[in-house]
Amino acid sequence: MDKPIAIITGASTGIGQSLSVKLSEQYLVYLISRNKDNLNKTKELINAQNNDCKIIVSDISRNQSINDIYSQIEDKEQIELLINNAGIGVFKSITDTNIEDWDNTINTNLRGSFLMTKMIIDDLKSKKNGKIVFISSVAGLQPYKNSTAYVASKYGLRGFASALREELREFNIKVMTIFPGAVNTPIWDNKGMDELRKDMIATDDLTETIFHAINAPNNCVTEEMTIRRTSGDF
Repeated sequence: MDKPIAIITGASTGIGQSLSVKLSEQYLVYLISRNKDNLNKTKELINAQNNDCKIIVSDISRNQSINDIYSQIEDKEQIELLINNAGIGVFKSITDTNIEDWDNTINTNLRGSFLMTKMIIDDLKSKKNGKIVFISSVAGLQPYKNSTAYVASKYGLRGFASALREELREFNIKVMTIFPGAVNTPIWDNKGMDELRKDMIATDDLTETIFHAINAPNNCVTEEMTIRRTSGDF
C-alpha cells in the first residue's frame, strides 16, 4: 500500500529535518526549503533508513512559488499531513529592526504558513481527513524584548491556527500548534548564544514529543502544546 503524503516546510535543517526523518517511517515526505544542498542532506538521512522522500526547492513566502510546489506533488489525494515549520528569527531592538527584517520575518513565518495551508486545504476538506501542524514558539504565547518582528509573527500564527481550527472542525481536520522553548537549531547561529545551546532542547527529543501528538488516535487532537526544558526558559 502506498504511503500517505506529508509535506514539511523548512525541512533542510533543525526541527524540520528531524521531523522529516522521523515521519518518513509512516509517510512519503515532501521536503521543502530554499536550500537544495541541505535538503539533499535530509534526503540522505531518510534514504539511510530505507525510506523515501521528494525534494522541492522553493521560497514559500512568495505567492508564485505555491503553484509550482503544488504542481510537483503527485497523487494529491494521498496528502494527509502538512507541517508548517519554516521560520526565521530576527532578534533586534525596534531601533535596529529595519523594514526588510520585518517583512522577511512576517512573510516567512506567517504568510508562508497561510499560503501552504491554502494550497492543500481543499484536498483535505474533500476527503474530510487530515492534519495541519504549526511549529510556533513560546514567543507566540508571551513577549520577549528585542524580538518584535519574531514575536508578532508567532502571535499571528497562533491566531491564524486557532481560527483555522474552528473552521475545519466540521471537516474532521486536526489543527495543532506546537510552542517549543529554546531548541538547539541553526536559528541561533551567529547570535551570540553558543554557550547556552548545549542546554537547549535537542531537536530529536522535540520530534519524539510532536510525533506522539500527530499520532493521537481517532477523534483525539492535541490542539496546542507547549514544550519547554524541565528547568524552564533561560
